[in-house]
This record gives sequence, C-alpha cells and structure tokens, in this order.
Amino acid sequence: MLIRKKLVKRIDRAILLVLFVGFALSIYQIAFPKEGQVASTVLAILRKIPWLAMTLYLVKWFLQHFIRKSPKMFDRRQLPDLTFAGLLFLYEKLKYHVEFLYSDWFLYVLLSVFFVVRIIREGHIIKDRRLTPSMLFGFSFAMLIFVSTALLLIPDVTTHQMTFVDALFTATSAVCVTGLAVVDTASAFTPLGKDMLLVMIQIGGLGLMTFTNFFAVLFRGGMSFRNHLILNDIIQPDQPNSLVSTLVKIVGYTLIMEAIGVFLIHYVSNEKFFTNSYDSWFFSVFHAVSAFCNAGFSTLPDGLFNGGFRYNYPFQIIICLLVIFGGIGFPVVIDLYNTVRSLFRSLFQWLFMRQRFVFLARNLNVHSRLVLTSTTILLVLGMILYFATEYNNTLQDHPTIFGKFTQSLFGSVTPRTAGFNTVDMGGLMQGTILVYLLLMWIGASPSSTGGGIKTTTFTIAISNIVALVRGKGRVELFKREISEDSIKRAFAVMFISFLIIGLAVFLISIFEPEQQLTKIAFECFSAYSTVGLSLNLTPELSTPSKFVLIVTMFLGRVGMFTILFGLFKKVGSSSHRYPKENVLIV
Repeated sequence: MLIRKKLVKRIDRAILLVLFVGFALSIYQIAFPKEGQVASTVLAILRKIPWLAMTLYLVKWFLQHFIRKSPKMFDRRQLPDLTFAGLLFLYEKLKYHVEFLYSDWFLYVLLSVFFVVRIIREGHIIKDRRLTPSMLFGFSFAMLIFVSTALLLIPDVTTHQMTFVDALFTATSAVCVTGLAVVDTASAFTPLGKDMLLVMIQIGGLGLMTFTNFFAVLFRGGMSFRNHLILNDIIQPDQPNSLVSTLVKIVGYTLIMEAIGVFLIHYVSNEKFFTNSYDSWFFSVFHAVSAFCNAGFSTLPDGLFNGGFRYNYPFQIIICLLVIFGGIGFPVVIDLYNTVRSLFRSLFQWLFMRQRFVFLARNLNVHSRLVLTSTTILLVLGMILYFATEYNNTLQDHPTIFGKFTQSLFGSVTPRTAGFNTVDMGGLMQGTILVYLLLMWIGASPSSTGGGIKTTTFTIAISNIVALVRGKGRVELFKREISEDSIKRAFAVMFISFLIIGLAVFLISIFEPEQQLTKIAFECFSAYSTVGLSLNLTPELSTPSKFVLIVTMFLGRVGMFTILFGLFKKVGSSSHRYPKENVLIV
C-alpha cells in the first residue's frame, strides 16, 4: 500500500513535469527565433508529449484501481484523470484525420491548457503549505498571462506576427482587464484572435480560481478542502459554509448580466454597420463581456469614438450600466439579492397567506451601503465635473441635452476602470484629465471586475480624516463602528498605490524623456487601476516602458498588498504591550 502511494505521487510529479516541458517548449517554439533544424526537433518532441502524458495518466489510474486489496473499475475521485487520458487518446487517434487537430497551433494550445488545468487542480504537489491563498491568487494570474502570451504569438491569431513584448503586453492587459493596447484590436487580430481575447477577458475578470472551482463544483459535485479555504480567503463570504452557493451566484450573475447586455446591444446597434448577422452578434457579445468585466477592449476602429457609435446614445447607456453592475462588487449583488428575496417573500406571505409582514430592520450590511452610496456620489460628482469642464470642448459635438447628459455620464463611468472612450482623449481639457486621474485612482468596488484602490478604501480614509478633524476617536458609518483593522488596511493600500504609481512614473520618465509628464502619469494611473484609458501614448512607448506598465497592470489587478500579505510571515499575537507614546505629525 505504501509503495503504491509513493508511485502514484511520483507519477503525479512526472505528469506535471511532462506538461511543463510541453508548455515551455510551446512558448519557445512560438516566441523565439531559431534555425529550421532546431524548430523541427522541438516540434517532434512536442508531438510525443500528448502520448507520454496519456500513458502516465493511464498508469496512475491502473495503480489506483487495480493494485489494491479490493480492485474496482471506476472511482469518482479519479474520474478527471481518466477523462484527461481519454481526451488525449481521442486527440492521438483523430489528429491524422482532422486537419486542424494536426496543426501546430492546436498542439500548442492543447499542451498549454492541460498544463494550466493540471497545475491549478494539483496545486498541492508544489509544497502546498508554502503557497498561501494570496500567493496562489497571484500565481494563477501570472500563469494565465504566460499562457495567453503563448496563444497570441500563434501566427493564425494575428494579421501580422506580433513581437513577444507586444504579445505579453496585450495578454497582461486582457487578463488584468485593463484595456491598454499597443496594437489596434480591430485590425491586428483575426476572428480567432478576437475569440481568444474574449476568453482572456472573461476569465481574467472573474479570476482563474473562480472558474476552476466553479467547474469542480459543476462536474465533480464539490471542491477540495484546500480550494475551499483558498476561495474563502479570496471571496470572503459572510458565512463560510455558503461558499459554494456564493460561487454559483457569482458565475450565474455574470452570465445573466452579460446575456442581457448582449441582447440589448444587438437591439440598439445599427445592422447596416456589419457585413452579416454573425459579425453583429459577435460585436454584441464582445462588448457586453468587455464592459461587464471593465476591460475596455473594443473591436471597433478608434474604439467607441468610431463614427458609427459615437452618437449612439442608447448603446453608450447600456455600456455604462454593464460597467456599473460589474464594478459594484459581487458581495453587494448577493446582499441585494438576499434583501430583495426576503422582501418579496414577506410580501407574498402577507398578501396571499395572511401571515404577518416581517420587517427587516437591517436589510443591507454596512459594506453594501458604503459601496452603493460612494458609487452614486462619485457618478453624480463625476458627471457634474465633466459637464462643467467639457461643455465648451468635447460636448459641443453633441447638440442635444440628452446627448450632453449621456456623454457626461459616460465620462463619469468609464474612468472607473472601464477604459472605453467616446472622445479623442488627446483633446480633453486639463481639468478633465485631473478629474479622470482621481476617478481612475479610486476605481471600482472590492470583489468586482474593476481595479483601483476601491471605493470603500477611499471612503473609509475620508471618513477617518473627518473623524480626526472633529476630535472623534473612532470612525462611524451607518450607525456602525468601522474596525481599526479596516482603517489601517485602507491607508496601507493608498500608500502602496502611490508608491507603485510614483515608481512607474519615475521609470517611464527616464525611458521616455521626450514625453510630457502629464501623459506619463495618466498612463501609469490607468495601468495600475486597470482602466485602459490613454492620452494616445501607449503605442509610442519603448520596450522598457512597456515592461514597466506590464508589471504595473499586474500589481494593480492582483494587488501589491495581497502579494505582500502572502509573502511575509504573520506575527503571532503577543501577551505584552509596550507603553504608548505620541509622535508629532503636524
């Protein structure tokens, strides 16, 4: 029995090693120039890897089912391994009969997907006790970025061969749902490339851990205890035992909102703008997903500034609503759902079952109230400021009051991590740029598809300042006292954000001495907050500056505080405390 377990563990490691070699060689084959003989040798090795992985899967399955006291044919716990072996067997049998299965790019995609699925599903193989939930969250994004980079380097994905740096930049921007682009999305990608970009945005918006565990629940009836703890740390539901239902609600809410967005966008879009019905529906799907995930990517030349949609106000309002619903955060949506459900249940029982109406004194928790209030204030304030600063500038192109209102709303919503633009960003007033910097820095709400320091962080910091000015020793919101830990975390997040953005501005100003500091700062704020707006600077950046923005986008999406939280060892509580002493601040 002990020997069998050791063999199974070693086969697990061998499978991971084989798939890693396949993934690494796929990236090498795609991204790096080499002689023809070397490329042929690497390709020959890659074609052997699916067969080798299938053999290892079958050997592992045989050891676990037959080399035991009571052999049995099937075991539900090992069904995924048997499924993977079956898929690889079908690939080996069908690749000589189906042309696209034998193509090089399909082999690269197959090996990359199998490696990512394996490393996520079997994360415990890599010293799982050392991988904290925060580290695994960042690691999953890094893996997704590298896989996406390899996919974008496939010749059939783009209309012209992308460089490795541009592919890495685009993959990071898509996975981190930023929207900054060094190439024109409309013309640089083939239909296959746009499909891949759409998948990257969707997975990046929800997070790879959310997707993998959702499918674990869907196909296996549950998730591992380790993944349960990881997701509990990431999603942070009110009740730990409700994590699975919360996960299903998150994915269900996303698909429902995006489906509604698809039909509404298709309804208000001009069919004459597209060559056929497929293009129209794909346009609707792409922009619904991109808007809800706060990505800001568009398949239109010049983005939403395109002449066919610049004055389509219903379309812009739908985009705004999708951005808002994606940016308020899943905890708020679930809290609203529970509140509305309880209200309708009480009304139904009161009207039809003659039961006493149950009044809930506390319908929404403090987090939800804080998010909804701050979001509303920022939207209204942003609209007013945009209207005031751009009335004699970009709003002159929209003669009607409804048009000006829509543009002001769009100008208030899109800097909050969405990244769409219906105006020439280079023509904005200086006052509008300053407003955009503030809105981009604040961003969306926690546990949403958006970035930034988050609305709750900014609101708690402002509330703490007001409390200090008024001489209060605590922060109170909605008749609740905010914990000291939340206040400390808010100021830590703000400080780290300024540190990262400041360092990025400093480095790019060295690499791009001829560029204006305003444009550089705008670019760095946009990258860190995963917004995607640019003052037409991104395509002009040099390679070192692109790498700076790549790191900035990654840190902005994952969160530098999250990374530090996972890297540093936690200090246990001590039984002693030192005497307190005040330090002069002002």
